[in-house]
Amino acid sequence: MISAQFVLAARVLAGLVFGVAAVGKLAGRARLAEFAASLAPLGRSPVGWLPVAAGTAVAELAVAGLVAFPATSRLGLGLATAVLLVFCAAIARSMRAGRRVTCRCFGRSGAVLGRAHLVRNALLAAGTAAAVAVPPGPALGLDTGAAAALVGAFAALVAINWDSLAGLVGKADTANH
Repeated sequence: MISAQFVLAARVLAGLVFGVAAVGKLAGRARLAEFAASLAPLGRSPVGWLPVAAGTAVAELAVAGLVAFPATSRLGLGLATAVLLVFCAAIARSMRAGRRVTCRCFGRSGAVLGRAHLVRNALLAAGTAAAVAVPPGPALGLDTGAAAALVGAFAALVAINWDSLAGLVGKADTANH
């Protein structure tokens, strides 16, 4: 039963994190354009940053939709893992190159992508990958299902507010400095 609870918590976590991220980027043309512009310090893109930004938001929406249904949840968790690993690679690359890329993970933020984002995305990737690897368990009752969903929702709140929490425990690096 614990495996089914873990998978449900991971589904809720991934669904909320990726759903909020997509909505933050697609809340209007200006938001998507801001996200695309924030990617420019990564260097040149062969197709331009606007298509990359739109593709990112579509992938995030796909994760949120796929994890919502038991029949497609493993595909969604796998996609989430892949997307998070790409994010980790891009963050690591920008850090190695000394580029200051503003975080637009969930819409608007003044934080510069750095170690805190790398840790957050690595933890999320580990969780979604583990949920894919866990064998399906028995159906959950209302009480155990609700508890698992609450754990996933709480973890999503932590992930979505990671910049603010990281600022409480360390020096926040913002693009405004």
